[in-house]
Amino acid sequence: MYQSIKNQARRVSSSSLINPAAAAAWQRSLAARRAQWLEMLGLLPLPQRAPLKAVVTGCLKRPGYVIEKIHFQSLAGAYVPGNLYRPEKIGGRLPAVLYLCGHAIGKASPTYQAHPRWFAQHGYVALILDPIQLGEAQGVHHGTHRLGRWDWISRGYTPAGMEVWNAMRALDYLVARRDVDPGRLGVTGNSGGGAMSWFLGAADERVKCVAPSCQTGSIEQLIADRATDGHCDCAFWINYHQWCTPDLGALIAPRPLLIASCTEDMLWRPYAFRDVYLRIKHQYARLGAADKVALAEDVAPHGYTPKQRRAIFEWFNRHLQDDPRPVAEDVTDRVESERILRVFNGQPPRHDNMRRADELLPFRAPAPPVGACKPWTAWQRATIKKMRQLTFRNIALPARPELVECRADGVSRAGIKFTSHVFRTADNLELRVRTGCPGAAARVPVVAFALPESLRSGHFGAGRPMALTANHATACVEVRNTAATSVGPGYLWTLRRSYPLLGQSLPERQVSDLLDGIEIVRQQPFAGPITLYGEGRTAVLAVYAALLDPAIAGVILADLPASHAHPDTPELPGILRIGDLPQNLALLFPRPITLVGRVDRAFNWAAKVYRKFGQAGSVRRIHKL
Repeated sequence: MYQSIKNQARRVSSSSLINPAAAAAWQRSLAARRAQWLEMLGLLPLPQRAPLKAVVTGCLKRPGYVIEKIHFQSLAGAYVPGNLYRPEKIGGRLPAVLYLCGHAIGKASPTYQAHPRWFAQHGYVALILDPIQLGEAQGVHHGTHRLGRWDWISRGYTPAGMEVWNAMRALDYLVARRDVDPGRLGVTGNSGGGAMSWFLGAADERVKCVAPSCQTGSIEQLIADRATDGHCDCAFWINYHQWCTPDLGALIAPRPLLIASCTEDMLWRPYAFRDVYLRIKHQYARLGAADKVALAEDVAPHGYTPKQRRAIFEWFNRHLQDDPRPVAEDVTDRVESERILRVFNGQPPRHDNMRRADELLPFRAPAPPVGACKPWTAWQRATIKKMRQLTFRNIALPARPELVECRADGVSRAGIKFTSHVFRTADNLELRVRTGCPGAAARVPVVAFALPESLRSGHFGAGRPMALTANHATACVEVRNTAATSVGPGYLWTLRRSYPLLGQSLPERQVSDLLDGIEIVRQQPFAGPITLYGEGRTAVLAVYAALLDPAIAGVILADLPASHAHPDTPELPGILRIGDLPQNLALLFPRPITLVGRVDRAFNWAAKVYRKFGQAGSVRRIHKL
């Protein structure tokens, strides 16, 4: 199954910026592309710019420069701590550099604090921020990596979005200072800070010079090398539009961009960062700015080398200070202790909303009002359209699976004829749908369902709905990660974290597989109206397959989870930006819904919609299947 992901990643990366746009076309598409990028970060629409409430909690005077200990609020009550380094004497407005840390100990890391110090010693204002969860910053950035927060994908949340928003608010703070020239802003950082440099440069045009270090590669490399395993969540965006790093470079162009990389970096390999650089270089050339993009590489593992640092310093001097001279001075060895650089003096805010970034940052669609039928059905159509354009944009509709093989599996003593149909998906997986049909039936109703991951086998259409075969045909679709494509728990973690790099998720792919299987069933001579059955996790697949396929007659659902905001509910990219399960279930109106067993009261909302529009009898509740 992982090979299918690798194949998709190769397609995404190989097609990225393959035909650089001419200047006019590049400019025409710029706003739309930037909106797509913000959407993939979970920043569309941008949050409200609440008052920064910036506070300087202390000031350290050093020979020739000063360190200000500051914090501000990027969202109301969400605190961002940082240290601002500036020259001791300032005669006017200076260029400013935002330094974004990787995942060491934040702003107090000896490696990281050396950079804003160098900038302050050479005529810049430099602000260094703690990343989420490190230093004095609160919050979480290891959601899917360590904590099983698969709901982040459904929320359309990545901590990269929060980091970029923190950085954008840091720019707001810098441009408001009297010692900063708002027309000369730059960003740099190493490792995770290198990723944020890419992301911020693509998101915010106020940044005039960008220099990411040791965080450049491609979607193909991340997936082919399984390098996703070595990264926490903030290294990635939810790739609805299937971009690769060159597409970020096309958003930064023609502003100066220096890519600093190391050949022995185990996370970011040379074949990837060199290819990314060349693709971006061609776009800069089309814009007449070939001299404003460069690659500085050294033979070294992940991290800085003197050569890399000097290249970065020279880049900023050239483009923010109009100084083309080589840089001879490297960083100094001075190290300030973590204690002395603390902004909160050991007492961080007790109720810091940065801990709730996953709830506060991404847009979450509210439940719509249930008024007149006409406005509601207009909302219904618009919402399903949004689902197709965001969560399910990478599912080809209508489904066109390739039938590979049919096998007659025999006849049961009850006269049920079983058949296996092997089909190939658009991403080149071979899956199977097993049908059971009353022997002499012409056209009969069909109950179709996705094989649950928990079942050991799909042999003879194993699964609870087989009890219906006296009067119905059944179809058991062996979606990926069931039956022959089932993978172990460790490998499953890699799969689930890799799919969002393609704008997908494992459950979203299973919805696609279910739709393919249904299309195979429709081609069978016995197939009448098709109803979808699901239980627990597969009930979620049934709901969305039915929403994407209007020809589905209805759904039968047991133990349907109450919300996508729960980590155990199957993750679907950005679905909460469109609606939660109770509201999305109502989008099936007026098709019949049968709810089996205990039903969470959240689903009273769907029943209310049906009742409001005269279809109360189309929502049934039964105790047993």
